[in-house]
Amino acid sequence: MELSVSNTVNTALAMQDAQLTQEVQTHVLKKALNSQADAVATLMQSLPVLAIDGTLGSRVNTHA
Repeated sequence: MELSVSNTVNTALAMQDAQLTQEVQTHVLKKALNSQADAVATLMQSLPVLAIDGTLGSRVNTHA
């Protein structure tokens, strides 16, 4: 009986550790994605505006 309780407690503690690790990894991933989004937004803002009138410069020819 004692062995079963000990195994259950050890399993629960291991699951808590795994959950904490996953939460930390998710937080780091979100920070990295936000950083990349900020960098892309900065790059997009630095591009010149090509299309001034109508559809000029607003379409990309995908046939090569």
